Amino acid sequence: MMPRCSHRRIRTLFLAVLISAPGASARAEDWPGWRGPQRNGVSNEQRLPTHWSPTSGIRWKAPLPGSGISNPIVSGDRVVCTSADGVDQRDLHVICLDRATGVERWHTRLWGTAPTLHHATKSSMASPSPVTDGDNVYAFFGSGDVFCLDMDGRFVWQRSLAEEYGPFENRFAASSSPLLFEDLLVLQCDHYGPSYLLAIDKHSGANRWKVDRPEVWLSWCSPVAIPAANAREPELIVCGSEKMDAFDPRSGEKLWTLSGMARECIPTPIVVDDMIYATSGPGAATYAVRSGGRGVLDASQVAWTNTRGNPYVPSAIVVDGRFYVADDNGIAGCLDARTGKSLWRKRFGGAYTASPVAGDGKIYFTNESGETLVLAAGTDRCEEIARNTIGEPVYASPAISHGCLFLRSSTQLWCMEGAESP
Repeated sequence: MMPRCSHRRIRTLFLAVLISAPGASARAEDWPGWRGPQRNGVSNEQRLPTHWSPTSGIRWKAPLPGSGISNPIVSGDRVVCTSADGVDQRDLHVICLDRATGVERWHTRLWGTAPTLHHATKSSMASPSPVTDGDNVYAFFGSGDVFCLDMDGRFVWQRSLAEEYGPFENRFAASSSPLLFEDLLVLQCDHYGPSYLLAIDKHSGANRWKVDRPEVWLSWCSPVAIPAANAREPELIVCGSEKMDAFDPRSGEKLWTLSGMARECIPTPIVVDDMIYATSGPGAATYAVRSGGRGVLDASQVAWTNTRGNPYVPSAIVVDGRFYVADDNGIAGCLDARTGKSLWRKRFGGAYTASPVAGDGKIYFTNESGETLVLAAGTDRCEEIARNTIGEPVYASPAISHGCLFLRSSTQLWCMEGAESP
């Protein structure tokens, strides 16, 4: 039996965080899409919640229709979630709540074109997380439908990719979350049918480019983009079917490829400065890859690999130069992000589907029973700050915004209040 994490006084931890992060910003941030503003699960906010229970530390909770594991997104004073229910989960929902109170501001009901298989207790047609640029909300569903709504829930445009290119053919539904890059909405559509990458003009809904991927048969991974400041040129990173590829996000031109990923890829890659961290799955490797390569990459472009403790579903997180991951069975590990050296490995307990998030010197790991383990970031030891439960199943990844932690359970959205939540 692996030992639980060691404990330390919270006051000491807060002091260490303040000393180690003198330039950290306390400005409130939005959480505009899957895994937050940088698509890596990390927030720059401070004074985030540490302790809560079903009856304390809760700002509000609001019921949600149907089911979904898409993470909530936050833009200004609005929180947006997607859900699905009805026969074959053809009834699709985009729900907007008031960030301060949890009161419903609008609820747009939609119709799914071609629902696919989904995991009865976890995934649904609302597995992909929506994304916003502050002007519109873009929602992609496992039925192959893409909707663009304004911030008041009115239609701007919609597409049925199932009607245009064929329905999605996989198990557990399509789960890849859309990516906004400049004026493009990028969708990774890898499945047993014809796989492709698609870049849509976010204003009109028209195709800007499409890349067919006949050699790729399955992935639930979400794409990430590296801005030009971090590489010679911007790079669009996608994982799936035993490889990782990079494309020019503006044109769809293929830049490089690296073989060796798992057959089925679910975790989303992470980009930190010039390094790409791609978690491959159980029995395969995690890769730390330098950006800026061309053609078929070899070992010279790989900083390190790790084959131990890779998860099937949850994505990893990099905080303060440390790479953290918890697998589906609750066994977690921490590696030095630059070298891949193992720093610690512990059993958290419980099963995990949600990906971790971090901010304010804390890392939040939430298991399927609704228990959130709060760890101290920035140390080479596993230091437990708190364990909090809401008593409801959780499969969706949390969001951090405006001093609060937003946690979606199987039936409702919870808002945990921090020390200075506006």
